[in-house]
Amino acid sequence: MRIFTFLFLCFVWGTTWIGIKISLEGIPPFFGAAIRFTLALSLLFMFLKIRKISVKLEKADFWKVFLSAFLMYALDYGLIYWGEQYLSAGVTAIFFATFPIFTGLWATFLFKSEIFYRHKFIGLLLGLAGIIIVFIDQLSLTEFNRGVILGAGAIIIGAAGGAASVVLVKKYLGKINPVSLSFHQMLQGIIFLYFFAFLLEDFHQIQFTTRVVAAVFYLGVVGSALAFALYYWLLQKWSATNLSLIIYITPLVALIIDYLIFDEVIQAEALMGMLVIFAGIALMQMDRSRLRRLSGIIVRIPYKIRRPG
Repeated sequence: MRIFTFLFLCFVWGTTWIGIKISLEGIPPFFGAAIRFTLALSLLFMFLKIRKISVKLEKADFWKVFLSAFLMYALDYGLIYWGEQYLSAGVTAIFFATFPIFTGLWATFLFKSEIFYRHKFIGLLLGLAGIIIVFIDQLSLTEFNRGVILGAGAIIIGAAGGAASVVLVKKYLGKINPVSLSFHQMLQGIIFLYFFAFLLEDFHQIQFTTRVVAAVFYLGVVGSALAFALYYWLLQKWSATNLSLIIYITPLVALIIDYLIFDEVIQAEALMGMLVIFAGIALMQMDRSRLRRLSGIIVRIPYKIRRPG
């Protein structure tokens, strides 16, 4: 059951990038994200009522939740939707795979909740190199299109914002029930999304086609409400490290589905950049004892190869 749930989450979060792309065919980005999470919030509210989970929030925590909601929904999801207007779903997923790199960066330098080690710095440089490879590949394919530059920047800033929200929650809001916290974050995040939608977007161009409505429904019900509920259930059974493997698999799922639906062929350079980003993530997440064991294995390999017999 746990393995099935893990694979299901990989598939769902890998396909949400495709769902976002389809929803953008008829709904502007901030408004589309707002509708998605309004639907998810409705289901979450029903769940809280059925399970009789308290949504009471201490006054001292309000502004921390407020900031985390802005970072996660307005900055993260809002910019992801906006940026994907100019990028393919697969490339968007690759850029967003920098999320764990920013998590390590903020936890180490901004919130001072982790110790800085040299291998984390090397991992950060690898992640940056991977971003540059994918970015240059996209620019060369689109003849230095301005939209690609803005879209890629938006996705990376969104990943940085979402990572800051996660580190903030882990350090200051860990005592709050995770479902209740998700409710407050989503509620406040939706307000941000609707505000930017009404401020920046043109609603005369909205087209609620069957394809677009199905995408929004999938994103809200399956990609948000169900997926987050299953994620929290699995987090109680597995370690956070094991679950972090999802970030390696979802871009691959997005690339495959992107090819099947939109016939988007990923270039070798972008794949190389993705692998470099993954190497950076792995290095940043590795603890020192595991790194020493790995270094010992690597050092012994040449000796074993040279040894006769």
